Amino acid sequence: MGRMAVFCIEIVRLIVLLVLTLLLLIAVEQWLFTMLYGREGNLYTAVPGNLLVFIVMYRNHWQFKGWYRSEQNLKLKPGWTRGLSMAALLLIALPFAVPV
Repeated sequence: MGRMAVFCIEIVRLIVLLVLTLLLLIAVEQWLFTMLYGREGNLYTAVPGNLLVFIVMYRNHWQFKGWYRSEQNLKLKPGWTRGLSMAALLLIALPFAVPV
């Protein structure tokens, strides 16, 4: 199998992981919001936060478990990991702190 085919399979894997991660995180956040406030919430800021969680998880863990191998696959620097994680936490927590 050629390098391009492996790259295409890895892109499909990335998309599947993205969709599953977003669906799982949104479902958990919606369930938690319903448990706390007794109604469904508009978690618009949680979606970008979930994307940041996915980016951190993919760059620091999942990219090394896939099929595509490259010398350019590097973990995020610790400062970037902390910064993106804090931004994600704030975006996810915002709808819970200020329910609309």
